[in-house]
Amino acid sequence: MKTLDRYIAGVFIRNFLVALGSLATIFLFQAIIGETLDQPYPAEQIIYHNFLDLPRILVQMAPPAVLLATVLSLAGLARTNELTAIFSIGVSLRRLVLLLITLVFMISCMILVLEDRILPLMYKKRTNYHWHVMRNRPDFFLDIKQDKIWYRSKNLIYNLRLFDQNTKTIHGMAVYSFDEDFNLVEVVEAERAEFTKTGWKLRTGTVTVFSQEDPFPLTQKFKEKELVITETPKDFQEIEKEVEGLRLKELYRYIERTGQAGADTKSYLVKFHSKISLAFIPIVMCFLGIPFSIKSRREGGMAKDLGLCLAVTFFYWLFYSIGLSLGTNGALPPWLAAWLPSLIFAAAAAALIARRT
Repeated sequence: MKTLDRYIAGVFIRNFLVALGSLATIFLFQAIIGETLDQPYPAEQIIYHNFLDLPRILVQMAPPAVLLATVLSLAGLARTNELTAIFSIGVSLRRLVLLLITLVFMISCMILVLEDRILPLMYKKRTNYHWHVMRNRPDFFLDIKQDKIWYRSKNLIYNLRLFDQNTKTIHGMAVYSFDEDFNLVEVVEAERAEFTKTGWKLRTGTVTVFSQEDPFPLTQKFKEKELVITETPKDFQEIEKEVEGLRLKELYRYIERTGQAGADTKSYLVKFHSKISLAFIPIVMCFLGIPFSIKSRREGGMAKDLGLCLAVTFFYWLFYSIGLSLGTNGALPPWLAAWLPSLIFAAAAAALIARRT
């Protein structure tokens, strides 16, 4: 049976790589064309910026690529009567399913590693390229550490514990001001910063002024203070995007810190669980493709197979998106919102497979 296993595995892997490459190429091409028409950046910058996003595209295209590979492989074997011959020598459908699921499980593990190790690095590199090269903002810097958020703009460096975009409030804020020679001039620290109609209002903190003439800095406490800076909550919303550049363990710690500050963490928890569930969607896609591909006689050819895969993928991602939205809104627990669509579709696929065994 090892020869047969290698043959089926080879057919599946070949179809998977072709499908993954084709889908990623189409997605990347349309993204480049769309940005070329809409954005005022040079074409070479847009192309490089999108190529930095290729690992994320491969991860997103893996589930439909697995579905395509499953349908094309089994349907192709059925049309050439190879599937009938396989069953005639005593190979059960259960064994065939086990082989494919084993292959797809290894693919899912690779996706999880990519999501946790490669995608955060590529996201940070892509973000830095966008700000420093495309938008010509070499002064911009944003990084989320384990216990702090560092944000730099021009001659100011912000150190934040947490930014709550819903209330437009910063918890634990420190602003470091520098002169043209990058000498520290002033440090403003506050327990909380709120954005009002007149600007940022600081609550309970200190102002420390540094002077080159006086070796001793002057510190003064305040209960309330206006902070005049050009940054608005819209600028600090980049922090929300930077969460994409966190590894799973870093994101979990960030969620814990956010929750301890009293901010809403539902959207972050949904993102955390969706990062894990996304890696195992290919297994569900494989299950979905099997019952539609093992008929003893197949008609309609590749066009019918592609149409079937497109329909299944559309409805799956529709339910998946709805589930994540329900989790973000609080209608479902975050973990259930990320896993419920997969559980429903996997159960339906398992029932269809059971009817044919």
